[in-house]
Amino acid sequence: MSLEEEVFSQDRYYYPRPGPGEKIPIQILNFRRVFAAWSPKLKSTLYFEKAPEDPEEEGLKRVREVVLLQVYDWFAGKEGLIQLTGPEFEQFMEVYEAFLHKLGEIQYSRQKKGRKIENIFELRESPYIIREVKKGPFSDKL
Repeated sequence: MSLEEEVFSQDRYYYPRPGPGEKIPIQILNFRRVFAAWSPKLKSTLYFEKAPEDPEEEGLKRVREVVLLQVYDWFAGKEGLIQLTGPEFEQFMEVYEAFLHKLGEIQYSRQKKGRKIENIFELRESPYIIREVKKGPFSDKL
């Protein structure tokens, strides 16, 4: 297997990185399970649909399965990627399911835990009340 066959794209992606205590509003575009590997030669992370058969021969390190979340960052005004581990994806799915039922805004932040940085998602509920539209003459509503 060569790197060119299975890689999504070798372009540099935008990764939203909120500062300490900062929360950025995001819109979820897509998510999927992929394999990620660090390429020292390209100095970037590469994403694969299938696990590389011989990562050492390809010059890849830290091959792992991750969930790749494609989002729209409202502050930056562009699409980005967020890499999630298993527990982070479970926490995201709880927030996403609540978002689908209640609507509102999903906010993304990062928190340092020991030597690692953990992705955190929160639902900020909408201050607007969503009502059903009823059919009928407009004069009756006045």
